Amino acid sequence: MISGRMKWRLSLLRPVKTPDGMGGSKTGYQDAGSVWAEFRIPNFKETSAVGAVVGELVRLVSIRRRSDIRRGWRAQSEGRNYDILSAYDIDRETTMLVCREVTT
Repeated sequence: MISGRMKWRLSLLRPVKTPDGMGGSKTGYQDAGSVWAEFRIPNFKETSAVGAVVGELVRLVSIRRRSDIRRGWRAQSEGRNYDILSAYDIDRETTMLVCREVTT
């Protein structure tokens, strides 16, 4: 890991379920801390859905090692929101996040 490449501040958000008063629940997000991150080269793919072309931007993000991040968490950086698809440790110092940008 090269610390000088970690230029972006990334806020991590863990999902929290709250009752909606009708027997179900609503998912909200609670701050779980912020870390310095390196955004790797993005991967963009287009798919066809209901007659329209839909684009999806997937980013690899390196952060210092954390073992609590799971699928379903969210990340925020510079006004953009990302769904965390997976998190895995690549060595003793680094955790790699696979994130998809949320467009809504």
